[in-house]
Amino acid sequence: MQKNLSLIKKTVLEMGGSIEEFIPERGCFYINFPGKKRILIENKISLSRQSSVSRQLTRCKDITYKLLQTHNLPTPHTECFYKKTYKREIAQQKLNTLSYPIIIKDAQGSHSKGIFPFVKNPDEAFLLIEKELPRYRSMIAQEMIYGKEYRLLFLDTKVIGALEMIPPYVMGNGASTLQELIKEKQKTTEKKTLFDTVFTKIITDQDYTLESIIPKDIIVHIKRSSSLAEGGETRNVTSKVHKEIEKICALASKAVGKSLVGIDVICDDISQSPDQETFSILEINGKPDLYIHYNPHHGQTRNVIRDIIEYMIENRET
Repeated sequence: MQKNLSLIKKTVLEMGGSIEEFIPERGCFYINFPGKKRILIENKISLSRQSSVSRQLTRCKDITYKLLQTHNLPTPHTECFYKKTYKREIAQQKLNTLSYPIIIKDAQGSHSKGIFPFVKNPDEAFLLIEKELPRYRSMIAQEMIYGKEYRLLFLDTKVIGALEMIPPYVMGNGASTLQELIKEKQKTTEKKTLFDTVFTKIITDQDYTLESIIPKDIIVHIKRSSSLAEGGETRNVTSKVHKEIEKICALASKAVGKSLVGIDVICDDISQSPDQETFSILEINGKPDLYIHYNPHHGQTRNVIRDIIEYMIENRET
């Protein structure tokens, strides 16, 4: 992603290093620092704890879930489905073990693609799996956990950046309808929020309709999950992450064999002990986006790329 690439190069130059192009079309280049071996970097940095680690460990959600489960780390109950071994009766049995509503995802999806949230019951889930599995080849069905979403960037054993991911919302002005407020917001968003059945339930649960006049300064969420493309926002909460949550996430990064990971978690309050609230790890990304930690909507920038490059330099032989 170009946003990562430009920030990485800018940070290297600010640190006194130099850039040596390798394959620009692939976003690959070397960085050089005096007295150190040059380091080959991509536009999305990946750091493994050992050379044998496969990129699939974090790219495939089913593998990530199994690893978290194996290491007794908190993650929602999840069932996995594969096109090659799919059997209808077994699929039905698996779906009956889940508590609803659930979310169904492409096991290798990214950027919010191949996601089907708020599936209400086993029958609906079964029909969806039957329809979508031939297209996606592997899918997971996961119990939905409610709370605030956070994205934690982990380097080795510590968090170097943490963001609260705020779902898209509109704020009332006392004169406009909810539909008018949403249309105005969508003039500046990359992706339009769909007025579908999921959306209808979200606003109905808040006791509104599209025709409701929203009182001044009252917030109405138009999506339950975060989506920057639809107008979601970020808040820097790095200094607030509870030490026990940091420990759990450090164990998760070790479980997938990565030194650098982005971990999506959900809980009521990132500053509280996980023993005092519902806390779950949702996903782990082995090539996390770094640019989102720069210029958040609320709070200060975290120069995470500098931290990563310093770590890479320190862990390379001269």
